Amino acid sequence: MKITCVIFLLGTLLFQSTSFAEQFSAEIFVSDFDELPVEKMEVHFYQKSGEFIGKGTTNELGKFNVELSPGEYELKLIQNGEIKKEAPLNIPELEGRKIYNRVRIQILYESRDVFEIENLNFETNSAEILAESYEILDKLVTYLLSESDSKFEVAGHTDSDGADKANETLSLARAESVKTYLVSKGVPAEQLTTKGYGETVPIADNNSEEGKSKNRRTELKKLEQ
Repeated sequence: MKITCVIFLLGTLLFQSTSFAEQFSAEIFVSDFDELPVEKMEVHFYQKSGEFIGKGTTNELGKFNVELSPGEYELKLIQNGEIKKEAPLNIPELEGRKIYNRVRIQILYESRDVFEIENLNFETNSAEILAESYEILDKLVTYLLSESDSKFEVAGHTDSDGADKANETLSLARAESVKTYLVSKGVPAEQLTTKGYGETVPIADNNSEEGKSKNRRTELKKLEQ
């Protein structure tokens, strides 16, 4: 099965008055959803025709440099001899005298089946998402659209303060709010399910404020198919 990675092509443009070579240097950065680097990952580059044109291996910072030209590529991410992901990469031709400069290509590779959606915050005792959380949810939209062959559960969790039933209801409402936002941005509704676990699955001690803070969370879980 082919699963497309999330790829962000970032950089600036320069203008050149004379003819120039189309090839440019790009920094490849492979990370997980939390921006943590993935090291020792081979990235193989192929032309659309299937011709192999080169590869690189990420260092401890998840990075390596490569020379590229505008065009359409197929990438294969390989670790320990196993293909982990396949992804298309399209670098558009630039018009006029523009050239690529300081290009960074980020490839999002997520090996975890369950991870917390960090920096996702709600109003106290409410399912209303704070505006400061939209950025991380928009990034999640991009990730989910790239994983169109997979289904996910949005799971809400609370601390142990309050009644059990109230916590279950709140956690489900928050998960539903997240799904509603994601669907409004283009994620297919059938790709997502929701569940409110309330206080039943703590990851820290509820006897401290720090522990309670950790237990109040929303997670994304890839479902088996």
